[in-house]
Amino acid sequence: MKHFGFPFGKRFPHGRCSRIVKAIFLMLVFSFSASVLSAQTIKLASPLPEGTEWHNALLRMANDWREITGGRVKLQIYPGAIAGNEADMVRKMRFGQLDAGVFSAFGLKAIVPETFVFTLPGLLRSEEELDYVLENFMGRFDERFHEEGFEIGAWSKTGWAYIYGPEPIYSPGDLKRHKIFVDNTDTEMSIVFKSLGFNVVPVGINEITVSLQSGLADTFYAPPVGAGAYQWFAFAPYMTDFRLSPVIGGLVLTERAWNRIPEEYHEELKAAMKRMASAFYAESIRLNEEALAVMEKHGLHHVAITDEQAKQWMSVMQSGHELMVGDGRSVPTDIYEDFTGMLEDFRN
Repeated sequence: MKHFGFPFGKRFPHGRCSRIVKAIFLMLVFSFSASVLSAQTIKLASPLPEGTEWHNALLRMANDWREITGGRVKLQIYPGAIAGNEADMVRKMRFGQLDAGVFSAFGLKAIVPETFVFTLPGLLRSEEELDYVLENFMGRFDERFHEEGFEIGAWSKTGWAYIYGPEPIYSPGDLKRHKIFVDNTDTEMSIVFKSLGFNVVPVGINEITVSLQSGLADTFYAPPVGAGAYQWFAFAPYMTDFRLSPVIGGLVLTERAWNRIPEEYHEELKAAMKRMASAFYAESIRLNEEALAVMEKHGLHHVAITDEQAKQWMSVMQSGHELMVGDGRSVPTDIYEDFTGMLEDFRN
């Protein structure tokens, strides 16, 4: 009977050696199984359609995550709103059916209402101001996301919303003669516009075209890419050159999913999310410029306003903030005062 030779010149009986070999084999199997079981699949819902550069940015981020973690974290993307609207996405994340989502300001507001301070109409005036508050104020909401059981991965910006009408709209007084579309999922914004004396028509995003065709609504606000992609501008071809509010959003994960990922990867994964947000912005700038060029060729008119008219817009819009600011409202008073105070410091 043969015996196995081991280092140090010691020889073991065949039966004992067999047990040792089996033990080593089982250890290797368990080690491999543990590494397989430790791999995490993060289910991310996105309203962005496949084939767009925005979706491609998510795919690149998924690849980055796989490389950073050596395959231990994989991103499974559900694009094109197949997981439902933003309210559905938030609910599914709370129930554990989804792990992450790409959200607009309205989706972020559904999780942490006070984040809506960034998109209050007539508050921010320029890209420089938006960059400043995103860099210096957004960290204030990290703890609030944690309190709600979420982790904010990255903030994104995708341009500005403008008002479009069937005729030139120079001032808030002009707008009051029209019927403006407001998303029917955002009742608070409807209340604000109504309180300011505007004629509000709350309808779903997928009903805007029919509403404009039928005359139910004749005015809307959106970034150029939205007005062009859905061809809403064909019914309201006059764009007022007043930046109503920035269009922002973010990538959010549940804390449950984030904590499943080994902490050693967190910093690099966050960096990958920020790269994705930068790609979103770059693509948004390109698409907004492209949309404007196409719309201008097909009858879009820019409505230039005076400095005095711009002040009227800001004054009227800011007067509606009191309906969204205060105890029991979206934006607490201290958040609003700190935010506007920071803006004033920056402007001065």
